[in-house]
Amino acid sequence: MNDDLRQRQQLLKIGTARAGRAPAPPAAPLDALFQQAPADQPQLEAEATLWRSLGALDLWERSGFLPPTGAAAQTPDTAAPEHLRACPPRAEAILAMLLRGAHPVGLQSEWLRLLQRHGGHLPARLLPRMFDVATRQPALRAQLLPVIGERGQWLARLHADWAWAAAPADEGKAAWDTGMPEQRLAALRAWRARDPQAARNALAAAWTSETPEQRAALLPALSVNLGLADEAFLEAALDDRRKEVRSAAQRLLASLPGSALGQRMLARLLPLLRVEKPWLGKARLDLSLPEACDAAMRRDGVGASAHPAIGEKAGWVVDMLAAIDPRTWLRQFESTPHACLAMADASEFRAALIRGWTLAALRQAQLDTSPDAMAWPYALARYWIEANVVQREAVPDALFDLIRARFSEDPDASTALLDVFQAHWLKEGEVAQQLHRVLNTAPDTWSAALTRRFLLLLQTSRPTLLQPGQPWIARLVLPAFARVADPASAAATEAQWRASVGDSSDWRTPIDNFFDLVRLRHEMILSFQEPA
Repeated sequence: MNDDLRQRQQLLKIGTARAGRAPAPPAAPLDALFQQAPADQPQLEAEATLWRSLGALDLWERSGFLPPTGAAAQTPDTAAPEHLRACPPRAEAILAMLLRGAHPVGLQSEWLRLLQRHGGHLPARLLPRMFDVATRQPALRAQLLPVIGERGQWLARLHADWAWAAAPADEGKAAWDTGMPEQRLAALRAWRARDPQAARNALAAAWTSETPEQRAALLPALSVNLGLADEAFLEAALDDRRKEVRSAAQRLLASLPGSALGQRMLARLLPLLRVEKPWLGKARLDLSLPEACDAAMRRDGVGASAHPAIGEKAGWVVDMLAAIDPRTWLRQFESTPHACLAMADASEFRAALIRGWTLAALRQAQLDTSPDAMAWPYALARYWIEANVVQREAVPDALFDLIRARFSEDPDASTALLDVFQAHWLKEGEVAQQLHRVLNTAPDTWSAALTRRFLLLLQTSRPTLLQPGQPWIARLVLPAFARVADPASAAATEAQWRASVGDSSDWRTPIDNFFDLVRLRHEMILSFQEPA
């Protein structure tokens, strides 16, 4: 809020009569919009000026105008011609309704994704509201930026709070050379997407002149198109004086399949591991803890992370495992992820082995977007669901964030995991909470087939769900499922669901809310099929 508007709002609270003064005329060009009050009624002039200037200043500020503070104001350039499609009127009306706050915030993100697929831009009248929302909720920015259009770029440059949405005035190398820190980082990431080698060379050329904070902020941009060609630069960064820079380099090298760091970790760890196969009982993985952590190990990141409830030396093993491509162990043990986890579960150092493999699987999946990269995460999620409370402590919470983000990519694996959930979620609240986590704020709508599979899971569980004391599950799971389900597939089951729950007071409201949200999402999808 600018000072002029703040002062006028304060005067409104006090009152012009009590304050003993009238508001100053608004600055140009707003002053031309005000008519003078009759000469014999000067109090009307003060009141009218105050009210009219408050309304005009508020409207201008929310649309991106900043009142001039100097002697003169420069008229900003106009926005460039729009190259994106217009938003269909019905879709615009739905967004306006969502911005009034009557529905889950996640629907705004879905609406923005639909607009991007439509190839459209945000309506001009809703840009200020969306910029304010995304300023408070940074998670929305990734969906918002592709659809703000030329008008949005123009508007973002006029308001300091919205500077995060303004693209640098120049593209490519000019943005990297002259932009603000956030703009330079964005330019470097975009440059990496276009030309990884040129972007890395530019970072290397500027490296010694960057502040330690900037080095730590810029280095993670190499995760875009990360490859073995980046290894030499990252290896050199392992000797940086700044801890945050060294940590960033360690994380990137640990994520890089085939890196020398990963090979060094494997060479340290292999002598400590052996598979024991007794005549009776299950095979187990035995581990001998390392005796010490030398300077070379510390340089590679061993001992850099804290692992609660795991001893110091076992924590070193976690750090080594986390830096090794988890597919290495499938070849080493000639086994599957599920069988590897079973061998680790029989080990005295189960927690260290499970945590290390989980961290490695998370790093691998960040770079590898193929369904094959999810073999370990799905096996670990199944392990967690079937484990007891103590065993689950070894699995970081971030695993289910990854599962949620990638859940619908492999229908067979997703269906198999749903079956594991079904066997446990009605018996244990913690498993139901994780199912809710998978459902909630998913990055995209599930396929029709996966939606029908989950609906079938609910239907087969319905006799248990309808028992007294179970409606909390409906209040937890159904709202999250309504935001991710394929709307057409879910809506087709409405009559069947309503007939099955009858007049149950515990279920009526959750079912009503579920289908209300499903219908709204269906209407939202259909609204983008209308001509703009």
